Amino acid sequence: MAAANLQYDAPPSVWVSFAKAAKPGAVRLRSGQDIPRLEAHLAPAPASTRTVNKYRKLCGFDANGLLPVTFPHIMAAPLHMAVLTHDAFPLKLLGAVHMRNAVHQYRALHENEPLAVHVAVEGHRPVDKGLEFDLQTRILDTDEQCVWESTSTNLIRDPAKKSGGGSKGWEPPAWDDFAVVDQWKAPGNIGRRYGVVAGDVNPIHMHPLAAKLFGFKRAIAHGMWSFASCVARSGGEAIEGACSLDVSFKRPLFLPGTPELLSRTVGSEQTYLLTNPQRSTLYLEGTIQPAG
Repeated sequence: MAAANLQYDAPPSVWVSFAKAAKPGAVRLRSGQDIPRLEAHLAPAPASTRTVNKYRKLCGFDANGLLPVTFPHIMAAPLHMAVLTHDAFPLKLLGAVHMRNAVHQYRALHENEPLAVHVAVEGHRPVDKGLEFDLQTRILDTDEQCVWESTSTNLIRDPAKKSGGGSKGWEPPAWDDFAVVDQWKAPGNIGRRYGVVAGDVNPIHMHPLAAKLFGFKRAIAHGMWSFASCVARSGGEAIEGACSLDVSFKRPLFLPGTPELLSRTVGSEQTYLLTNPQRSTLYLEGTIQPAG
């Protein structure tokens, strides 16, 4: 039985949720404690045409009558925040790190069709830097068929545990195996512009002074903006129907910046990397796999 089962006819306010996220909280669980099952459900409705168009422009998707394959995250964002700032969620959300994401789209999603959103979080895994938990998202059509789902893995850092790693000992990819797909400018205000559209107004993305309060030298791009921008530029027809996407977030993209997208294809699977022109850091890496 869920510790909370939230039902919405309209998306809850992300501003209220972010205000709750700013409250102090724990970074570790008590002995024997776990994250309880928290669910949220949003009744079927079409996506906002205005929001979809802004999202396409920010991330580089074509206007083809379909929802961009990464757009359901935007539809689910208010529910994500609702469950993760619920009183029954036992951990401090502010400062959580999005580590990786797996997406499965089972058919093309038309931009005007009514879609329901279901999200859930439950349980955790101890890791070297703290603990990880998975946020599950499912998109259902009016026949109650799951047409899209994702698993977002997040890390709550424990200050008592040494982070280690970093750039020391980093082994770069075999760059020569990849071809350059695109290079573009990530302006200093892309965090604010994307954050308003995506409902993710985390201070680390919004302004350099706010980011410094959380230990960053400048504001950083949203990982989901970088992910979507890579998919939009490299996916082609593979992302217009059934497909699977994976992404692992490696290092922050400081703003302004100049990301460079590299890609290679083996069989039907495309692997992409987002780096800088000097190839001195890797922001993320992922795959695109069409179904069938």
